[in-house]
Amino acid sequence: MHNPDKNIPKYYSLAELSASIESVIAKTYHRAYWVKAEIAKLNYYPKSGHCYPDLVEKKDGAVKAQIRGTIWSGYFSEINRKFTSVTKEALADGMTVLFLARVSYSAVYGLSLQITDIEPSFTLGEMAKEKSLSIEKLKKEGLFTRNKDISAPLLLRRIAVISVETSKGYHDFVKTIDNNNWNYKFFHMLFPAVLQGEAAIASITEQLKRIRKVISHFDAVAIIRGGGGDVGLSSFDSYKLSCEVASFPLPVITGIGHATNETVTELVAWENKITPTDVAYFLIQKYHNFSVRIENAEKSVIDKSLGFLSENRNDLRNISMVLKSATDNIINVNHNYLRQQLLDLKYVSKKNVEIKKQLVQDVVSSLSYNPRVILSDSRHDLDKHITNLIVYSKSLIKQSHRDMLSLEDKVQLLKPENVLKRGYSITLKDGKPVTSYSNLNKDDELETVLYKGKIKSRISEIKED
Repeated sequence: MHNPDKNIPKYYSLAELSASIESVIAKTYHRAYWVKAEIAKLNYYPKSGHCYPDLVEKKDGAVKAQIRGTIWSGYFSEINRKFTSVTKEALADGMTVLFLARVSYSAVYGLSLQITDIEPSFTLGEMAKEKSLSIEKLKKEGLFTRNKDISAPLLLRRIAVISVETSKGYHDFVKTIDNNNWNYKFFHMLFPAVLQGEAAIASITEQLKRIRKVISHFDAVAIIRGGGGDVGLSSFDSYKLSCEVASFPLPVITGIGHATNETVTELVAWENKITPTDVAYFLIQKYHNFSVRIENAEKSVIDKSLGFLSENRNDLRNISMVLKSATDNIINVNHNYLRQQLLDLKYVSKKNVEIKKQLVQDVVSSLSYNPRVILSDSRHDLDKHITNLIVYSKSLIKQSHRDMLSLEDKVQLLKPENVLKRGYSITLKDGKPVTSYSNLNKDDELETVLYKGKIKSRISEIKED
């Protein structure tokens, strides 16, 4: 302690104060401690091999504590090797870790934690905890199956792809989908994003928001990456990202190179595939499935059409036979009628002639004067009546003949082929002619037979006459 002047308060030099702090810390924190913290920034220097991580603890996004750590090169290589062997990922920014460290204070470098070990299984446990909380929250909010419940088009042809442009997975996807052996045509557009680490959450979410603005141009979204370990995928367990995927209005297909322990984002996605190539094959298979449906529908239409043609051909043959039989009966009936008319006419004519002759004879016999004149007049009248009778008879015969020919023409016109040829048609339901609307219902299927061809139709409205 220094006091060179009684007017100046006692003071310590910075070195003295630092030495005192160092002494207190050394006496108080004389052993190593296990500490949980988040690596805000790793600060690894490959040239020296040393690492100086910025360690923080957050609550609701706010930093509650912050301190600098130190991992000397000798420790760092072993720690990172062990961590990578368990988690399949190297230490990186944004990871929550449990580390063994001693509290160190240097008069030059200040307070720091000298890290000598990191427990990788704890990091995996933290990830599992975050995953469980995300699933629970999504289920509580009714979002967990929302994307899965979307009714997708039969063909997913227009794909918005979220990936890293330079990744092998993305290029495998493009090669597979563009060079498929069946020449199926797809439209795909890349929305580049970071797909690993803490930055992936904000990056993927931002691209999903961009796709929402042009959503009418796409049928589905594919999130693909080329693989990685569990820690590299921890961002896909975050509630923020999985919520955005679950609530997205288009089907989301994931292929992030991960075969086990599906992330929350994969669980809520409409479809999850292991690799980007699997996603491409899945989209191609959609075309295959649709092609099979088209082929089956084509076969079904052909089979049913042939059946209808065969059935209706028999019905038309039966209708033709019925019509022919009916027209033959009408012709026979009218022939008999005309024959009877001729017989009646002959009988009436003969009877009239006899009556007239009798009248003439009565007149002749009753006359007592000028018989020749009367006889001449009577003969003249008789000839006139005979002539009129003959003319009338011939006219009646001709009219009857014309009536018979007219009936024959009508009968010919009533033949099915002639009726259809004039523009008329026969409407059938279930193979039977339709004569009244009373037996018809809306959406019934009808078949109309024309002179050449048939037409199938469906009833949209029935109006009573």
